[in-house]
Amino acid sequence: MTKSLSFLFSLLIVLITVQSCRKVEKQHTSNKIKVGVFDKNGDSPWCIIDAVEALKIDPSIDCEIIRTSQIVSDEINEFDAIVFPGGSGRSETQSLGETGMDKVVRLVNEKGIAVIGICAGAYIMTETPDYPSLNLSGFKAIDIEHDKRGCGLAEFSLSEKGKEIFPELKDRKISFCQYYEGPVLVPAKNSKGIELASMLSDVHTVEGSPANMTNNKPFIVVASVGKGKVASFVGHPECTPGMRWMLPRIVRWATNNEMIKYSANVVRPDFFKQEIIYTKEIQALQAKYHEMLSGTKEEKLIAIDKVIELACWSSKKWIPGMLRDKDSDVRAKASKAIVQIERTDAIPDLESAIHNEKNSECKEIMRHNLSILKIMINK
Repeated sequence: MTKSLSFLFSLLIVLITVQSCRKVEKQHTSNKIKVGVFDKNGDSPWCIIDAVEALKIDPSIDCEIIRTSQIVSDEINEFDAIVFPGGSGRSETQSLGETGMDKVVRLVNEKGIAVIGICAGAYIMTETPDYPSLNLSGFKAIDIEHDKRGCGLAEFSLSEKGKEIFPELKDRKISFCQYYEGPVLVPAKNSKGIELASMLSDVHTVEGSPANMTNNKPFIVVASVGKGKVASFVGHPECTPGMRWMLPRIVRWATNNEMIKYSANVVRPDFFKQEIIYTKEIQALQAKYHEMLSGTKEEKLIAIDKVIELACWSSKKWIPGMLRDKDSDVRAKASKAIVQIERTDAIPDLESAIHNEKNSECKEIMRHNLSILKIMINK
C-alpha cells in the first residue's frame, strides 16, 4: 500500500511538472510580437522584403505582409505593430484611403497598436500641409518640392534618449545608415515628438536641390500618441549591413516589450567607416563595378568587394546571382558577400547553390556561410 501511494504521489508530481511546462510554453508563445509590414499591392517590393528580413532578427517577432483590407477589418486587432516601409508615401496613403488613414490613427490612439514608418512611411506619419499624412509623429516634412534630393550612406548621431534605446551605439559619435530621399523633418506645432537621432550628412546631389537642408535635421523620431507609440526612420536601417537590428529594436520599444540584445553578427556598427554620398562620380564608379560583375573572373572578384565597399543600394539584387556563376571562386566569394551584406532573403538561393555545387571546397565555404545567415534569423 505504501509503495502504491508513493507511486501515485510521484505520478502526480510528474503530471504537475508537465502541466507547468505546458503553461510556461504557452506563455512564451503568447509573448510573440505580431507585426504587419504594409504592402500597397506590390509597391517597392525590395523595401518590403528588407523590412520583413530585418524583423526576423528578433526571435520573438512574428511578421507578415499585410494589405489595406486587413487594416480596415477586425483582423488588424491581432497585430501589435504595423510597419509602413519605404516606397511612396502618397501611394501608401492612396491605398489606405481616407477610411484606412482614419483607422490607423484610431488604432494607435485607442487600441495602442504601434506604428513604425521608414522613409516614405516616415512621410505619412507627419503633420504636413498639402500632403496626405496622419499627424502621428509630432513632426512635419519641409522642402517637399525637392523630395528627389539624392541618396547615399549618411552619417547620424544619437541623442541621449536614442542612446537609451540603442545602447550599442552610445559610445559612437557618428554612425552610418542608408538614406534614400527621405523626408526633411522639423517639429510640428505643439509637438510632443522626441528626436532619437539627427542626420549629419548634407545630401543635395540632384540639380536644383538646396544645400544645408538635410544636415542637423531629425533622423529617428518617436512619439507617444494616446495609448500607442509611433516611430519613424528618415533613412533605411533595415537594409544597411550592421544596422538592420535597429528596426526590430524600435518595434520592441514601440510595443512596450523588453529590450533584448542581438547577436554580434548583425550588430556591426563598424561595418562602414565613412559617409558615402552618391555624387555623379560615385554613381559612375558604382555603374563601372556593376558592369564588371559580368566581366572576367578577375573583374568579378574585384567588383564583388567594390559594390559592397561603395554601399551600392542595388548590391542586394546583384550579388545573389553570382552564386550561379560558372567559376567556383566567384561562387564562393558571392556566398561570403551575401553574409557581409546580410541578405537573409537569399537563403533559398544559397541552399540551391549548395545542392548543385560540384567543387567540394566551394561547397564547404557555402555551407559555412549558410549557417551564419540562418543564425541571423534564428533558423
